[in-house]
Amino acid sequence: MIIEKRTRYQRDLKKLIKSNTLTLEKIEECERLFKDDYKHNSLRYHSIKCKKDKNRYSITVPNTQYRILMSVKDNIAYFKSLLNHNEYDRINKNC
Repeated sequence: MIIEKRTRYQRDLKKLIKSNTLTLEKIEECERLFKDDYKHNSLRYHSIKCKKDKNRYSITVPNTQYRILMSVKDNIAYFKSLLNHNEYDRINKNC
């Protein structure tokens, strides 16, 4: 699967790396694993029921509390944001 990173995702990534919350190696490992086998158990890939975005999916960064929120269309994954569990719940609550 092809990954396309949105501006918000890149901004979230820089912020988390700068604050030493996540390492670039963990994120790159997660992205590589997603490209190779997006249904790998450690990613917990699943769809999210959303009226606004019918193609919304989520994966977990392995061994962390962070989630990557994305939309998938035509074998392209658009990484939208990188969130902790609380932010993730807040965004998907009224979707």
